[in-house]
Amino acid sequence: MTKMNKGIQPEISIIIVNYNSNGLLADCIESIIKLIRINFEIIVFDNDSEDDSILKAEKKSDHNERIKLIRSAENIGFAKANNKATELAKGKYLHFLNPDTIINSELNKGYEKLLDDNRNAVFVTGLTESDGSVHKMKHLIPTIGNYFNALIGSRNISHWNIGASIIIDRTSYRTIGGWAEDYFMYAEDLDLFYQTQVKKIPVVYMDCSVTHIGKGTTGKIWNNLQRAILIERSTRRFYSKYNMTYQYFIIRPIQLAYMLIKFPRSFPVTIKAIVKSFCKANAEN
Repeated sequence: MTKMNKGIQPEISIIIVNYNSNGLLADCIESIIKLIRINFEIIVFDNDSEDDSILKAEKKSDHNERIKLIRSAENIGFAKANNKATELAKGKYLHFLNPDTIINSELNKGYEKLLDDNRNAVFVTGLTESDGSVHKMKHLIPTIGNYFNALIGSRNISHWNIGASIIIDRTSYRTIGGWAEDYFMYAEDLDLFYQTQVKKIPVVYMDCSVTHIGKGTTGKIWNNLQRAILIERSTRRFYSKYNMTYQYFIIRPIQLAYMLIKFPRSFPVTIKAIVKSFCKANAEN
């Protein structure tokens, strides 16, 4: 185990993009300071928040050299903010963490194993909800080939994971090209894991988790319909970016049929979001 020493280069750079998270950001920072034992730094990139979340974070960071706070004059989105923060990071491993998370002490063992193994990969921690339930992490990358492989039981299946707590070594980060700035919000994690598949970068699931306060930030900014519209537009952008627009029109009806059976309450909102997102796209064109 590596002991904490402020004079030594940080081994892990914990990067947090903040926007109107209220007191959640300060709670996240406090949990890191209290529980993490290895050499780390925290870089908070604030996307021009309108609440007092960054002021509360400043109180936690007073006279703490391991914490850097960056204030943006505008909201540049999640992906671009992560990339900007990474430019200042010194750690070999980059832990991209949402502000609505709380660190658990078991992350220390995860960090120690990661540093001992010295692997080039994308590492995914588990996510548990505040009530203790396990958050679903793995989702099929929505391409026809991947869906077909899943249908026939092939081992050659690729997944994307929610980007609330992801660790990437610098070499893999550069190979991937960082977070895709094509998206303002949502689908950037889908894009990142699609690139790990294309670039053949291993994805490692760690035996540790962080507590995720579901919709702790986005739930305060957008209602369910607004959020669904953003997701829909970003998802279509993913297909368009990789010249797979036709796959969207094949796969989306399959997903909607599944949703109607498994999550009927979410179905009407999703249909409204699809219609409104198309209307808005046509109006812009």
